Amino acid sequence: MGVMITNGLWSDYASMAVRTGGPGPSGLSMLVVPLLNTPGVRMRRIKVGGQTSAGTTFIELDDVKVPISNLIGKEGMGMIYVMQNFNHERLSISIGVNRLSRVALSSAFEYVMKREAFGKTLMEQPVVRHRLAKCGAELEAHWAWIEQFTYMMTKLSEEEANRELGGLTALAKAQAGKVLEVCASTAVLLFGGNGYTKSGQGEIAESKFEAQSRFLGSIKCMLTNIGIYREVPGARIPGGSEDVMLDLAIRQLVKNFQRKTKELETIQERPKGSSKL
Repeated sequence: MGVMITNGLWSDYASMAVRTGGPGPSGLSMLVVPLLNTPGVRMRRIKVGGQTSAGTTFIELDDVKVPISNLIGKEGMGMIYVMQNFNHERLSISIGVNRLSRVALSSAFEYVMKREAFGKTLMEQPVVRHRLAKCGAELEAHWAWIEQFTYMMTKLSEEEANRELGGLTALAKAQAGKVLEVCASTAVLLFGGNGYTKSGQGEIAESKFEAQSRFLGSIKCMLTNIGIYREVPGARIPGGSEDVMLDLAIRQLVKNFQRKTKELETIQERPKGSSKL
């Protein structure tokens, strides 16, 4: 059996959903699987288009022995644990990607304030301000959305949060990739030729934004714009690809809609009377 995972090369253990029972989701359990110096485990690094510090790893497992004591939670609950954890993972991805989008847009904002063409700065060109305004609206709307979800997670019970926010966090994660794509592509365009080079101002931008990108964990921007633009697929695929997230969001919202409609139908009918005052 083979699996692909982030940070596998540097991990002594990995949590995995494995089949311990019959067919279907109820046959899956969550285990802590030993990796380092474990017979039957082989690992090799996978080179990917972005996130060069993520340590993307292919792990092969061949008759690996795992003690019963390594079971996480209850047997047969593996799929439920995975799906519940996805809500937090997707929200975390949304937050990190939103920040990366802000780095791209703010770097372009700073650049057009000082770059001059035809006797005036680029910021004095209406078309430039228009591009920044459209990106800024997308960026700030998405940030307000994930701030709202984060607040709701602190106020709702775990059961309520999983039920109410599962589909919405999937939708926020899908939107994060779209926001990053528009902000990164706009930054490249506004930087012009400097946004397509690995030297000059692009080289300066590399050192300037390295510290800002380091807190994202697995993302290192090799240069301000092209590097960030290269990370777009890394935002749209991990944690559930964009199309899967959009479909999951609607399916979850349909379930909530049907449940709440049924609850409303059970409410006692209001007294009849005139609407006139």
